[in-house]
Amino acid sequence: MTFFAVLSSLTMRRTTAFVPRALRHGNQVSKRAISVGLQMPSSQQQRHLQKRASQNRLLSATVAEESQAAEAEVVEELPTNDNDNDLLKIRHSSAHVMAMAVQQIFKEAQVTIGPWIDNGFYYDFYFPETTDPETGETVPARKLSDQDLKQIKKAMDKIISKDYPITREEVSREEAERRIAEINEPFKREILDGIKTEPITIYKIGEEWWDLCAGPHVESTGQLPKKAIALQNVAGAYWRGDENREMLQRVYATAWKDPNQLKQYKKMIEEAKKRDHRILGKKLDLFSIQVRAICREY
Repeated sequence: MTFFAVLSSLTMRRTTAFVPRALRHGNQVSKRAISVGLQMPSSQQQRHLQKRASQNRLLSATVAEESQAAEAEVVEELPTNDNDNDLLKIRHSSAHVMAMAVQQIFKEAQVTIGPWIDNGFYYDFYFPETTDPETGETVPARKLSDQDLKQIKKAMDKIISKDYPITREEVSREEAERRIAEINEPFKREILDGIKTEPITIYKIGEEWWDLCAGPHVESTGQLPKKAIALQNVAGAYWRGDENREMLQRVYATAWKDPNQLKQYKKMIEEAKKRDHRILGKKLDLFSIQVRAICREY
């Protein structure tokens, strides 16, 4: 052994003496640290994590593909109330037709307000308690169901098919009060009290139905595209937004100029639901909702 080899060996031994014992036995210590401290996942857990990661990648890819496909299907920009006066007339007139249909089917129903909104319109109805004519018993206020909405839509289609003229009429305040009292609709009387200008304008559907209204409307019900109108859902609403007043039932609907626009709008709603953060968060395992919680008193 040469002088330099001996020197190198001695130097290595002296240096090693200052190295902690644990590091001089790296393999053994590593195994011990893993088994005692780090606790590597079992093979079953590893497979589960790999499967979860694969599912997340697949779901993310599917969402991206669906988004691209949805964007590709959009061939035109949907009109709005602000840039299409004809669409606004369709929606406002459809609201009146819906109110007429509801009162044809449910004689006790009272109408309140029915404005157009961004994607359609709604109308608020009041259903009072009634009395059974045979037994004299009190019948609870009607609660509209999805089946009722189907029935209302069929009645709307009949009104549209009859092509009733929609006409504007100007009357005095006294005449409006008389007509309201004749049909016994107190909500219309409150609306009339809030109108400060005269004459009072009324819109009629044929000679069958009327409401206080400033317009605008189509010229006849036959101009409404019944296949481009869809009733959506029922919600509760207080009259005048006052929780101390009557609870009303609000029927939401959407209306467009042609069936293709309605189809496109429904597709947009479906895609929006798929991308709801509450749904995607669970599917991607980004968060979970814990039923149990700890409460402390301070």
